[in-house]
Amino acid sequence: MDELLSIDSGSIGRFFRRWHGTTGSVSQFHLEAAPFVPSQLLEWHAMARLTDGPVTFQDHPIPLPDLMPDSRGMLNFWTENQSGNFWAVALDDEVFQVFTREGEDGNWVETGETLGHFLLHCTVREAVIGSEFKFTTFVDSSEINDAMESFELLKFNALASEEPQVKLWCSKDALARMAPPPTGYTEPGEQLMMITFAASSDPVIERYASRFGLEIPAAAEPSHQEIPYEPPPF
Repeated sequence: MDELLSIDSGSIGRFFRRWHGTTGSVSQFHLEAAPFVPSQLLEWHAMARLTDGPVTFQDHPIPLPDLMPDSRGMLNFWTENQSGNFWAVALDDEVFQVFTREGEDGNWVETGETLGHFLLHCTVREAVIGSEFKFTTFVDSSEINDAMESFELLKFNALASEEPQVKLWCSKDALARMAPPPTGYTEPGEQLMMITFAASSDPVIERYASRFGLEIPAAAEPSHQEIPYEPPPF
């Protein structure tokens, strides 16, 4: 997935087409939005509308009709699923650095990502979370390199709503999200990481599952296949 390894202005569109099968051109798709809405954000909404199904499953964008800058010119455009964290851009910032805050009364803090980079980051993250073809396994920290063979680490830092150790990876035909296991999923002394692998088709995800000795029945959803641990709560 070259669009994730060498990020440019066309990366989001190329990823949408690769992963979601997006067809059509955003230039031919009209969305009603206030004139202050950044063009990158408007294009993201257009590409999301051009897909056949949802593209966000946990966190989500603020609907275009609800976008409104606050008194300081901060435009809140993305929110965590339980409204614990928010993300915004300053409308007077030409490069649209993304800021985050915890809760509605917190202080805005820079994330280090620009708007385009953030939107790509979240689109990839949501693709893993919402994929129909995925499985989760737990890997000892000393075996991460072997587990991630053929995958490359993506240049996305963890979101403010995530543990700092969270990382995203991609191969030529799959994505992976690595995170610390939830509380209670490890025994004392274990140093495990939880890795969710996702693909856009059954044959691809079956191939990666076989790497860990797992089998995904063709008639079953990948998220229901048996793993040697209780499935994570998402």
